[in-house]
Amino acid sequence: MSTKGMSTEAPNQREQQKLATRVRILSAAMGCLIDLGVARTTTLEVQRRAEVSRGALLHHFPTHADLMDALIETIVARNEQAVSKRLRRKSGAADPLERAIHILVDSMKEPSFLAEIELWVVARTDSELRATLVEAERRALHDRKRVLDDIFAPLRDAPAYELVVNTSLEFVRGLAVSGILRSNPQSTATLVQQWIWATRQLLPLDPAIP
Repeated sequence: MSTKGMSTEAPNQREQQKLATRVRILSAAMGCLIDLGVARTTTLEVQRRAEVSRGALLHHFPTHADLMDALIETIVARNEQAVSKRLRRKSGAADPLERAIHILVDSMKEPSFLAEIELWVVARTDSELRATLVEAERRALHDRKRVLDDIFAPLRDAPAYELVVNTSLEFVRGLAVSGILRSNPQSTATLVQQWIWATRQLLPLDPAIP
């Protein structure tokens, strides 16, 4: 019986199985982070949720730091997808500035965004996690800028474009953190409208002139 083709089929199948296991582990880790927070996202809990052996987990992620590194990349990618999805939904909005800021504000309500914010806060006292986050953010910088440019595309020729985009991103991150303790939709809506007004004043200005 000919065995032609079998030598490549088996390795390919094994690679697919390995990839599927890795995806299952990362999915379990994401769920764990969202449900339980950073402190309780342990390798044991992730292993239990993913329903894999200890050996399988350690094969893909030898240390907790390796797992967190891959998880952060997954979070960043998921957050970008969430923003892009909201951009497509609101593509017909009349006011491009209001649309852009509302997209950012709404995206920050996603569990994956809140998980990323939590990682940032925990990194204040965890030097290993901080180093991992800094590197992951550095790798994601280009893609994040591309997504933001897509959101604010109609405003790209404004003199203060970069200032408005960067400060708006910082604004919505701060809003997400304060929203953990403050659950007043009316207050949040007022702050967002005030920010839209403020950025509208900034857009025509030249930030290079003091």
